[in-house]
Amino acid sequence: MSERHIVFIGGGPRTAMILERINANRDQLAQDALHLHVVDPFPVGAGRIWREDQSPLLKLNSRAADVTMFTDDSVQCLGPAHHGPALDQWVQLIRDSQLPDAPSLVHTDPLLRQEIATLAAGDFPTRRLQSCYLRWFFARVQASITAPDTITIYQDTAVDLIDESPSHRVLLASGREIIADQVVMAQGHLDARLPSDPRAVELAAQAAAGKNLGYVAPGYTNDIDFSALRPGTEVLVSGMGLAFTDLFVLLFEGRGGRFEPAEHGGLRYVPSGAEPRLLAGSRRGVPYHSKIRSTTTAELTTAYFTEQGINTLYAQHGELDFFAHVWPLLAKETGFFYYRELFAAHPEAVRGSFEEFKSAYDHLDWYSPERTSLVARFIATKDRLEFEDLEFPLPIVRPLSLQGSRDQLGALVREHIEEDLRVRDSADHPQFQALFFGLLRSYVLLPQIHDKLSLAGQAQQAAWWQGFFSFVDSGPPAHRLRELLALHQAGFIDFLGPETRFDFDRERQLFRAQTLAGPVHAPWLIEARLPHTTISTSTDPLLAALLARGIITDEPGGSGKMHITSLRQVIGRGGNIHRWLFAVGATVGRFQAGAFSRPNSNSAPFADSDALAREILSAPATMSHWELARAIADSHRSIA
Repeated sequence: MSERHIVFIGGGPRTAMILERINANRDQLAQDALHLHVVDPFPVGAGRIWREDQSPLLKLNSRAADVTMFTDDSVQCLGPAHHGPALDQWVQLIRDSQLPDAPSLVHTDPLLRQEIATLAAGDFPTRRLQSCYLRWFFARVQASITAPDTITIYQDTAVDLIDESPSHRVLLASGREIIADQVVMAQGHLDARLPSDPRAVELAAQAAAGKNLGYVAPGYTNDIDFSALRPGTEVLVSGMGLAFTDLFVLLFEGRGGRFEPAEHGGLRYVPSGAEPRLLAGSRRGVPYHSKIRSTTTAELTTAYFTEQGINTLYAQHGELDFFAHVWPLLAKETGFFYYRELFAAHPEAVRGSFEEFKSAYDHLDWYSPERTSLVARFIATKDRLEFEDLEFPLPIVRPLSLQGSRDQLGALVREHIEEDLRVRDSADHPQFQALFFGLLRSYVLLPQIHDKLSLAGQAQQAAWWQGFFSFVDSGPPAHRLRELLALHQAGFIDFLGPETRFDFDRERQLFRAQTLAGPVHAPWLIEARLPHTTISTSTDPLLAALLARGIITDEPGGSGKMHITSLRQVIGRGGNIHRWLFAVGATVGRFQAGAFSRPNSNSAPFADSDALAREILSAPATMSHWELARAIADSHRSIA
């Protein structure tokens, strides 16, 4: 029997899912003995981001029932589904002593034992518990790989990859080498070199040269040492997304503070005395929208943003612009989900019947006066959906010249958070859950759109879509926003409002926030956001080596992501397609699905991983000269 060696660079949840799909498909597609190799300096299964070694205070922004690593019958893929427990079901199996291969840590760690004893399906689990689930999944996949196949784990770092066709050499930091027939790069989220960000370099230099100054560049909050931040220090915070949520959790509850129930369902913060004082602002000026507690009642079937709908647009326009062609159709689809649920759940908020509304809505563009008029005729003002208002919710009046205008900005942010909690952390507003599902389902179709977009359209999608989606659909649990309000009420967090810009005031030798109400100064500045990492700015030694030799290249359009084919094969200098080298993850171009996802929802990560696994198994034997020629032609068109 012939042998094939497949090396995975990165052992996080995406690699675990691809390995499971390789094992699921191997009898159909592979005649070779498969020798699988996984290289990662962090524990396999969880990887860096989901490793157990992090604060027990940090949580997922997904409920336990909404997290699974297993395919199910909803997944539209060619490989067989292999069912298994979602996170909440996995916890129940442990509680019932029905999971003999459960990680030992869930039994020996007091905090994890307590969490397992009380976690409900609708609760938000800690990242440490998720880490145990991911490592258990990987161990189960590992155990399912049997002779003649093998799997070998290397707790090491890949530093180079030597192309010596027909086989290749993966070089590790330890000095070891792995012979590979195929390589899959799945390094996940990577750090960026500070010198690649001139602004960060300048601000860091100002902090280093000054007295009692501090600057924290964009990074992964859990990996940052905040011990030099002394109690009582005022800190400007740039960014109010999920990294900001992690930041205030670690700097307040993580320093011994606690929250107690207050009247009207709120919280009261009890300080420890070790707290700094945060002054937070951003472009939007508000935190991500809260996760939603309601349940939809209307049928959630797609109507407009479909493969047929996209093909019709492509036939009309040729290469598509994301904002001009794709987004209006996506917005119409999501608006349809929202209004269908509004009619079903709140007949008192609408006029007329849904059938009458839909018969007119079917024929209207989202960005048309006729659609605006239709909504005005049927829907009360407070319940109308406009995505621009959803993305930038604060009503800003310029100039803010009244006395106490900073307080006005803070009040606007506070009122927005309170209203967001009112409609989202409630069972009474299911139209927002329908909106959530409308955007989420778009992920299933987005991979099919990439090749129909112009280069400008691809750049538009890459620059805007993920940020908008995360802001609306991927926010923190509601209790985190209640904690934020409690910290604000206690005087430990002030809101600077939207359109806040941050720099250094050389005259005053302090960091400065330029707000709509004037400048605010502080001795510390924290960039509460992930680094913007490209293949040219990454600290990853393997990417640096491959980029220098032209084995990997930037995708056209200026995203800084790795250029790959629709089959996830890497495109090198001169359009050279490396059929043996695949890439997925945050630094890779095209549409990138995540890893774990919601069960029973045909989530994109499962179908995407199945397709990649099948391609890895079949590419050496089944790609004909015609298929290769087509892939090369597609590549040449994309770089022309």
